[in-house]
Formats: sequence, structure tokens, C-alpha cells
Amino acid sequence: MSARTALALLINGVLLAHKIASSQDRAGGPCEGVEPALRSAAEALDRGEWADAERRLQPLSASHGDCVGVVLGLARLRVARGEPEEAERLFARATTLAPDDAVAQALFAQYWLSRGEPARAEDLTARALSLGPDCPEALVVKGRLLTMKGEIRGARDALERAAHLDPASAEAQYRLGIWFFGLRLHAEAAARFETAATLRPVDALALDYLALSREALGEADEAEAAYRSALKVNEGPFFDSFLDYNYGRFLLKQGRLEESRSHLDRAVALMPEHRGVHYERAKLKMALSDFKAAREDAERALGLRSPGNLVLDVQVYYLLSNVYARLGERELAQKYAELSRTTPIPDSN
Repeated sequence: MSARTALALLINGVLLAHKIASSQDRAGGPCEGVEPALRSAAEALDRGEWADAERRLQPLSASHGDCVGVVLGLARLRVARGEPEEAERLFARATTLAPDDAVAQALFAQYWLSRGEPARAEDLTARALSLGPDCPEALVVKGRLLTMKGEIRGARDALERAAHLDPASAEAQYRLGIWFFGLRLHAEAAARFETAATLRPVDALALDYLALSREALGEADEAEAAYRSALKVNEGPFFDSFLDYNYGRFLLKQGRLEESRSHLDRAVALMPEHRGVHYERAKLKMALSDFKAAREDAERALGLRSPGNLVLDVQVYYLLSNVYARLGERELAQKYAELSRTTPIPDSN
């Protein structure tokens, strides 16, 4: 799951338009009278109803083109439509229109972090917090940046503060869930992911993490319900390429082989260079007694790296020893059996 780095993640929490509008919503100001319409657009974006959001935002673009809330709403929409360059232009315009608005600075920081530019994100986050020390959006970005630096305690403090300041922030809840999940505090993580998914029902990523957390807690029925909910909304900016892999692996553990097959086949199609999907499908093929197909997937898994040690070399060696044994290739079976006994397991720390 840690390998998920889609640009779409920057959408999380980007449009709190009524907050931006309120800073300019004064008599004769650029956002005068626009707050109700912006709130409706924000709700459409939160529901993933992009066409409805665009229908609401475009007239505002013409009538209130200098309103920061409108500009940020359009930026979020452009991200959802897969137009990052236009989104960047709009974020930059928002910070130019309101250079002293902490939220605008923080949302631009989110953008740069999701584009793989942490230095730019850090500069903008520092500016946002200098303008508004209690800006939840900036605190979320700060928490993510501190996590990347390994400053775990500080990251938690920032994320918990953001969630406290803005309990309705799905992004703060989601990121706090990630923090707990990374430390295998699955009960705490599940509570945060459930809240995030309630606040943002179209978020397949939060639902997938919720399922993984429930699974780790031994709550199989709850995990399956979360997986199925995630599958129903797995499209658009919150698309989760790992979902079929995780659900297919879950079904395989339950012995539901045919159900598992369709999801693992899709996972291989989505992530052909990922070791885990080939490894799990090889296990499935073994369970189906399709040993030649199991060999193909297992050998493919052996030739791929596994970021984060998701599937260890020793696991692939053990699987290959069983595959070759079932195919009657004794020398290869013995070779990989020996490797599975002698290969050290990496330090999890």
C-alpha cells in the first residue's frame, strides 16, 4: 500500500471552499455572495460528481473569477479530470490572489507534495503555518512531511492536531489512519479509516485500508464488507490499483479460489511489474493444481523487486521449491528448498 503514489491523492481535502470564500466574502469583495454556491460545488466534488461540480463552478468562474474559493475549486476539478498542469496554474493564481491566506498556501503545498516536490511543499507549509498556526490543511501536510523524514512523534502530533481542529477533514483522518497503520496499530487505524470513508464515501483508498485493518484484527466479515464497498467506488481520483490484489489475496486465504482468480488476474493486468501480484497468483495456481501456470508466475515474481519487502525472497524460494517438486523437477526443488532454509530474513526495522 505504501507504493501508492497517484497524483489523484492531492485532491484529498483540497476544496474547503467556504473557508477560503469567507476571507474575501465582504461587501464589494471578490467573493461577495458566492459562499452558498461554492458550498454546493464542494459537496459535489466530495461526492465525486465531477460533471455537477463543473456545472456549478464554471458560471462562478465567469462572475467571480478573482474569488480564491472559485479558483481552488476549479483547481481541484482539474486534478480530478487529470489535468495537473492546469491545476498547478490555478493553485498558483490562488496564492497570488490571496498571498496571506494560509489555506491557499497549504493546498498548493499539498499539490507539490503529491507531485514529488517535498522541498516546495515544505516551503509553502512553513508559510501557511506562519500565517495560520492552526490551519488544519497545513498541519496535514506538515504531518506527511515529518513522516517522510522519520520524525514519527512530531508527525502524529501534527495530524492529531489537524483532526482535532477540523473533525470533518477526511484527509486528516485518512493520514492519521496511515500513521497508525504503519505502526501496526490496526484498531486505531481502522477507526480513522472508517471516519475518513464516512466523510468521503467515494474514497476507495480509505476503504481498502479499512479492510486491511479489519483483516489484521481478525474481523473477516467486516473486512470483506469494506473491500466490497471499495470495489463499488474504485474509479476516478481515488482509484486504488492495489484493491484487486488485496481482495484477491483475502479471498485466496479463505479458499474462495474462483472468486480470487478474477481479482488476481486483474491485479496482474494493473501491476504487471509488481512482485506480490505474481506471487499470490502463483499460490492460487498451486491451489488449483495448475502447476505450469504457477511456475510461470513464481519465476516472474523471482525476477521482480519487492518495494518495502512486501514479498520476501525467502517466500518466493519456498514457493518455487514446492512448484518444482510438484512438476517433478527434483534438482530445482532441492535448490530452492535449500535457499528457503538459508536465506536470512531482512530486519523489519
